[in-house]
Amino acid sequence: LTLADILQLPQHEIVSVHECAGSPLTPKEPKRRVGNVVWCGARLRDVLDSCDLLPEAAFVWTQGLEWGEFAGLKDEPFVKDLPLAKALSPEVLLAVSMNGKPLTSDRGGPVRLVVPGWYGTNSVKWVGRISVSSTRAPGPYTTRFYNDITATGTKPVWEIAPECVIVSPGADAMVRANHEFRITGWAWAEAGVSRVEVSVDGGQNWLAVRVDAREGFGWQSFSVPVSLGPGKHTLSCRCFDANGQGQPQAHARNAIHSIELA
Repeated sequence: LTLADILQLPQHEIVSVHECAGSPLTPKEPKRRVGNVVWCGARLRDVLDSCDLLPEAAFVWTQGLEWGEFAGLKDEPFVKDLPLAKALSPEVLLAVSMNGKPLTSDRGGPVRLVVPGWYGTNSVKWVGRISVSSTRAPGPYTTRFYNDITATGTKPVWEIAPECVIVSPGADAMVRANHEFRITGWAWAEAGVSRVEVSVDGGQNWLAVRVDAREGFGWQSFSVPVSLGPGKHTLSCRCFDANGQGQPQAHARNAIHSIELA
């Protein structure tokens, strides 16, 4: 399969929030490295449909053309895996462009895997090899790293958990006392965001706010007008996805976001 072959396949666009899962060495530390991207490329399922998959096929492995050293590992290729059902979903692309421009090498070009709704670590850059297996990939980036501890064991860092941030006003901004201003921000989750709440008193009380509909797998904007008295105030936001899952107060990559105002 060559780049020319991929370009000959039907090309599809999708809007998707793209979020870094953070360092696997400090998985509970929020990074909030996130953006909203328009990807374009061929569907991975169109490539897989051209193959004679065996009945036992269960996972798709993607290897990037990158090697290096991380956490004491040397020359270990970056390999991630997807359940076959996810790989066959129409939103999963072999992307060749980003925001209307050819994918540059620093963004994973000429071809990168894009898995909308999942953390960026699963969207392998510089795709060099795609294979299908009956098992999960055994490498360190699927076994040692990018696995969250749960009450029953561990789970892969796959689906993006509910998260939101306040973008206006900015941290340490000054607003006029007793004058209305608008709190705005972005919210996102793999399952889509159904509710956003804002607090102006450090989380003691919460106010439901308007949240816009989602396009594709993109983030959703929210806003609410408020008026505050004199003094310092802590603004916080939290969201819930379509399945009712919310955000933890702290000690998680999607912990509640807060800013201070004067």
